[in-house]
Amino acid sequence: MEYEGLTQEHLTNVRALNRAWLRLRPWDSKGPPRFSDTRLERLASAPFLLFSFREHDDQWWRLLLDGGPQQDLLEERPIMSIDLIALQLAGLAFLSELARRNPYVARLISGAPLSWCEQIASGALVDMLDCGARCLLIESRFDDASALHKRLWRCGGGAPQEMRVFAQTGALQAMLTSRELVPYRRMPAAACRMPQPAQQVGGEV
Repeated sequence: MEYEGLTQEHLTNVRALNRAWLRLRPWDSKGPPRFSDTRLERLASAPFLLFSFREHDDQWWRLLLDGGPQQDLLEERPIMSIDLIALQLAGLAFLSELARRNPYVARLISGAPLSWCEQIASGALVDMLDCGARCLLIESRFDDASALHKRLWRCGGGAPQEMRVFAQTGALQAMLTSRELVPYRRMPAAACRMPQPAQQVGGEV
């Protein structure tokens, strides 16, 4: 099946979510200081989400969406601001809808494995939004102490434009290639549905 590639509409939504995240980062004591409007817009223009929904942590998401007693195994829930909750809800709604319509783009902008896209696409949106309203789901996509993060923050928000594009492209490439491949759980079933080659009779060409 072919999917539509990344469009300007997708990038506009990614930029808006990144902008909201950057404005909220001061709630994290380890985060960078507030940016000027120009620097914030340059950082927000990255073609991927600067924050993560912990897309590679399948077990954590299963516990989160289970809604049962195992919820207690999750980390302590901090008091969240209205703006942070709004960002989580907007991000989840955007990625959930995108995972249903175009999982290729959902994976491209979030670095998520296909299994996570299937999980949020198949679940009830109201359940995920409920999680977004009561649990802290998002975190910085890159380790703040890493060279990659520092380069992105230094060059991705500065000038000249060539350096910004270089830093953002390098971060995107690292995001898409640095994780170990997550096994696609439907692969065996898909393989079973493939037509089997006819058994060749010995001696025949």
